[in-house]
Amino acid sequence: MQILLSEDWSKFKVGRIPRDETPRGEYMAMLVPDNPNGWYHNCRLAGVDTGDKNMSGLEISRSGKGHLLKLGKRTYSVSAIVFTTGEKDWRNFKVEAQARVLDDLPVGIVARYRTNRDFYGAVFESGIFKIVRMLEGSAIVLASMPFKLPCGFLKLSLEVQGAKLIAKAGEKTLSAEDGAIASGGFGLWINGPAEFSGVEVSASDTEIRRLRKDEKAYGFELAAKRKQLPAMRRLASFDIKERTAGRHIRFADLDGDGQDEILLGVPTMHKGKESNYDKLALVTAFKADGTMLWECGEWPGTPSDYPCDTAFQAADRGNGVEVVASFGDDLCVIDGRNGKIRKKVKTPVPPKMEPFWDEIQQFFGSGKGDDLPHLITDSLRLCNLTGLHPYGDILVKDRYHNLWALDGKSMKILWHHQCNLGHFPFTCDFAGKGVDEVIAGYSRLDNKGRLTGRLFLGDHPDAGFAYIDHAGLRHNMHPAGDAGLIDETADWRVQINHLGHVQHLSVANFIPELPGLERIIVTYHFNENIIVLLDSANRIIRKKEAYGSGAVCQPVNWTGDGRELIAFSPKHDIGGLWNADFDLVVPFPDNDRPGMNMEAHDILGLGVDQIIVWDRERLDIYAPETIPNQKGKKYSPLRPFPNMSNYQVNYSLPRWE
Repeated sequence: MQILLSEDWSKFKVGRIPRDETPRGEYMAMLVPDNPNGWYHNCRLAGVDTGDKNMSGLEISRSGKGHLLKLGKRTYSVSAIVFTTGEKDWRNFKVEAQARVLDDLPVGIVARYRTNRDFYGAVFESGIFKIVRMLEGSAIVLASMPFKLPCGFLKLSLEVQGAKLIAKAGEKTLSAEDGAIASGGFGLWINGPAEFSGVEVSASDTEIRRLRKDEKAYGFELAAKRKQLPAMRRLASFDIKERTAGRHIRFADLDGDGQDEILLGVPTMHKGKESNYDKLALVTAFKADGTMLWECGEWPGTPSDYPCDTAFQAADRGNGVEVVASFGDDLCVIDGRNGKIRKKVKTPVPPKMEPFWDEIQQFFGSGKGDDLPHLITDSLRLCNLTGLHPYGDILVKDRYHNLWALDGKSMKILWHHQCNLGHFPFTCDFAGKGVDEVIAGYSRLDNKGRLTGRLFLGDHPDAGFAYIDHAGLRHNMHPAGDAGLIDETADWRVQINHLGHVQHLSVANFIPELPGLERIIVTYHFNENIIVLLDSANRIIRKKEAYGSGAVCQPVNWTGDGRELIAFSPKHDIGGLWNADFDLVVPFPDNDRPGMNMEAHDILGLGVDQIIVWDRERLDIYAPETIPNQKGKKYSPLRPFPNMSNYQVNYSLPRWE
């Protein structure tokens, strides 16, 4: 046997382990330092408050045994907490650890780890020693026995050889057979108080040779795939200090030169009588070469880069390009050419929220809004409710429950609707009547605000999206958190895929050889950054855990031939574009770039997308090294623009012009 990995925690600093405990990772690459040897845990330690949002509840301490990995308090996390170095192509190997178990909650070791919803474990729980298969978040006990834990440390091992699983605790042995998970990494399962003095992973000479052979073959295969695609080149890089915070970006041709400009928003906190709210403080317009056109608003003393939505959009609304922005309770129409405010009105007065809303929907991180004299707009959407212009009218909303439709010219309220609203509504004229219908959370409304359909489901949908598939069937889709991926079709079927907390959804032609459009979901909250590719019937094709990558997985038109790549991550070392095999086929040329936020958009009108990456200091724009010569029909997919949101469904519907 040869050692694949040996860890004694000596490279770690004594104290709490770095980890981003904020919601920033929904949209941004990890802001805290990586741990030695790539260790992380993909589930928040609920109930363990460190007082520092950049630190985990896991810690390193010193003892007579050297450094120890320790969890000192019970968690109430709904998922398995596995401290791991991530997925690997290891098949047959053995994990050994010295552990001291101090609680009845699950503590043990893990093999063939793929995600924190997919692995094998040898674990102690409530006086029972078990071999467990965790698959799609469901635990199945494959073998078990009563076990009295000693007061001190105990040697544990879990060996996987083909379908055979052998677990040992001291002198006791468990065995089982299961072939559901063929390969993966390893980890430590720590949902309750425990200490680990170290961990070692070993494999046979045969397995080591296979790994080296497969790694070499994959290197050749990946190099061949990369040669078939244009590499990235940097077109622009410019300073945006004190012009942005967080992932708040829009695009529009503000000056009419045929190329889009970049709009950056800055949110800050607004204090109500009882609760705090996010509001827009500043919007700045830049050309793609970094020239600043104008700014509207002021840089706040304490900007927020936590994820929220920001209430501004830009589009030609029939009077040239205008920016509609809500600076707190001031709703403004701004001249896109110069940033001057053309019109300003107060936002609607929030209704009194009855107590029953607390029972059917929590107000995560925000108040109900009825402690405010006027709405602090959570987000807004430009749409067509009066039939005058595709983007002439406005939807504004609070965080979770109230939606108002405004006449785009008079800015007067057309109607108000209250429901489990979620974060970002969707509008489209499917009926061909010259006006939009509205998907507001799980509710469907006509242009007059009248309810035409509704689903009754738990959790809130982050966004909605509807399209007609290759067979002529309409789909209403929602990434709906713990409620899963919702796909409601016009033939009265509602398909729900429970894949973890579904945070993002992309719909596009990622695999041209398959019928219809594929879906990619990205999870968060207790199952962070698990990326799942599904076919048009919502069947899983593949999945991968990419913790701390800030992955939103937008479709990218990189080649102009109708196939879509995946904007995987801006993060240094691993960032770039994936193909549908989740291969990094277009990496960034180097790490001399911002590595926090990422967006795909054809700013320059090249016929293919550019990749925009930025942080609080700088923004860079990348394009393909070679632009395809698009003679005849041009691939011009339908995208969410001009309406954009941190919560939008990133669709790319094939279209040739």
